[in-house]
Amino acid sequence: MDDILEYLEEVTHPEELGPEYHSLLKKLSPLNDILQTATSREFMDQWFFANADIAAFECQSAFSRGFRLGARLILALSEPSAPGIRHRS
Repeated sequence: MDDILEYLEEVTHPEELGPEYHSLLKKLSPLNDILQTATSREFMDQWFFANADIAAFECQSAFSRGFRLGARLILALSEPSAPGIRHRS
């Protein structure tokens, strides 16, 4: 059981954003400057908000899948709470 929990802890995202995240942001910043120069502030705002909506949807979807997986793992490892009750897997 401890091995499974350690593995799950290792493969889930870190609690804080590390240097890799900040490195990715540094790569994006000059590209945003180029886009803003080539387009308008209004376009950039629309582009940013559309991408933010997509990112929020993806995060919610990933969280939901992970939450359901965690719940299934708990149910699979737990004992039935009453005689005759079976957990679906």
